[in-house]
Amino acid sequence: MPPTKILVNGAGISGSVLAFFLAKHSPKFSITVLERSRANQKLGQGLEIEEPALTVVKAMEIMDQLQQLRTGELGFRLVDKRARSRGPTGALELMRGDLTEVLYKAADAFENVNYRFESTVKSMVETEKEKGKVVVEIQKRGEENVSTEEFDLVVGADGVRSTTRQMVMGDSRDWYKPLGAYVAYFSIPKEDRDWPDSKACHFTNRRFMWLRPTGEHSKQTSAYLIHMNNNVPALHEANATGDRAKQKQALADLFSNCGWESKRVIEQMLKADNFYSDEIVQIKLPTWSKGRVALLGDAAWAPTPFTGQGNQLAIIGAWVLAQEISRDSSTIAFEKYEKRLREYVEECQQIPLGGYMPALVVPETRLGIWLFRTVFSIMAWFIKLTQRKKPAAGSGKVDKPFDLQMDKLESKGLGQ
Repeated sequence: MPPTKILVNGAGISGSVLAFFLAKHSPKFSITVLERSRANQKLGQGLEIEEPALTVVKAMEIMDQLQQLRTGELGFRLVDKRARSRGPTGALELMRGDLTEVLYKAADAFENVNYRFESTVKSMVETEKEKGKVVVEIQKRGEENVSTEEFDLVVGADGVRSTTRQMVMGDSRDWYKPLGAYVAYFSIPKEDRDWPDSKACHFTNRRFMWLRPTGEHSKQTSAYLIHMNNNVPALHEANATGDRAKQKQALADLFSNCGWESKRVIEQMLKADNFYSDEIVQIKLPTWSKGRVALLGDAAWAPTPFTGQGNQLAIIGAWVLAQEISRDSSTIAFEKYEKRLREYVEECQQIPLGGYMPALVVPETRLGIWLFRTVFSIMAWFIKLTQRKKPAAGSGKVDKPFDLQMDKLESKGLGQ
């Protein structure tokens, strides 16, 4: 009997976790993972892995590698435009690019997993046969020829602007829930003052700049810009088209000469080759699958950075989908995956403070910034005074319960 051929479009966190557990479960699965970026291209922000996602990562037996890649960031400080700081808090961080590399290599170690970088899906059509297939056209960067291949199942793990979703389900405005915010992140050359704490500064008109160390011996610092304002046509248009040069120029116009580290950050942003910018939106779909194609991670639900749940859901969702496909490698798996996970995802998508959290943490006026900083300082002092030492990396904490059905984990992989 031929193997079940599964295509995973996207080699990010969710795509690689899915590929790993599918391969671990059975050699009867043949998994192809497509990724439009280069194999060694590291993008993304700092992140924490907490429960219940941490349990999934532990099952991959990669914790020792991840411990070695911790950024070592010791705390978080809010500073003003003259770099006076307030309120350290603890943090244990990984860089997203480091995590995705470890996950990719763990999955790629299986003989039945094949990663194909710098490759994109050009079209996707499901056949009408009784035991149908998904016919996919794939093109490798720099090549004119397009290959046509058939798969039994396809999973789109290709992010908020998922091409898989657009090809299979269309593109409805009703599925996008903008939060009135824009984010950009990129790397800049590290300076001695960047270590060991991450530092952030508010500017009026809802602008926020954040610098985070990526490691004591790293040569780079991770930079983030957040702007909470819909009335910026140049930035909106640049993000809509994906034109990086225009994105950078629009952000330079917004953040240049603000004070603190703005001059340095903007100068280096204009040179950065790992720059990413987009409007922050949530994705809310009526269903996560259609026929033999399912969506995973941000392609299906995109909770946004303001919830703090994006990476957790990517890992948990991949585990659940792999588990269900291992039990029934038909479209029934997609139905059960969504039934188990949807309520939990919708809970995690809720923006804290009744949805007002983004506006409160990125104030508009000098008074608002002063009030936020004052409250933050008091809270940081109180936490430092009363809170026990934060658990070491790898222990995690449970914010929202979810049954991973780990009791059914067998030596093979995911159990039946």
